Parts: sequence; C-alpha cells; structure tokens
Amino acid sequence: MKLNNDLVLREVGGEYMIVNPFSDTVDMTQVYSLNETAAWLWQQMEGKEFSVADLVAVLREEYEVDEETATADLTELCQQWIAAGLAIE
Repeated sequence: MKLNNDLVLREVGGEYMIVNPFSDTVDMTQVYSLNETAAWLWQQMEGKEFSVADLVAVLREEYEVDEETATADLTELCQQWIAAGLAIE
C-alpha cells in the first residue's frame, strides 16, 4: 500500500488535516482530519510502500501497545484510508 501522492498532511491550529493542495477549488468535503497518532503514522509512511505489519512495527516501537490490538486498529485505519482514497493498495 502507498499513501496518495496528491495529498499532504497539514497541521493547522493543533489539528492535523489531509488536503489536496493541487485542487482548483476549495472543497471542505475533501479535507480529512487525523488524530495525533494517525498523523504521526502518516508522516512515517510518506513516500514509502508499506503494509499493516510495517505500521504495527513502527507503532509498537514508539508506543506501548500489544501486537494484537495494534494489528486490529491499524487494519481498520488502512481500510478507512483506502476507502477515502487517502491510500492505494
């Protein structure tokens, strides 16, 4: 999987948002909000091919979380990113 190269992560007022800076119009329906952990994971994976297992390894290196919980949560996160067009399988 790979993050959509047309999108960028921006921090605005302490909030993390994924936006398309190349869009000709301002379309707030295409702005996605991420929590701090998801934004951090996004930054770790920018420009890379990755799998859920890669995300699990990176997350477990940084945070105290068991592998089963991390795998379940990150599988769901990846599915959401793919469904929203934020990542490509």
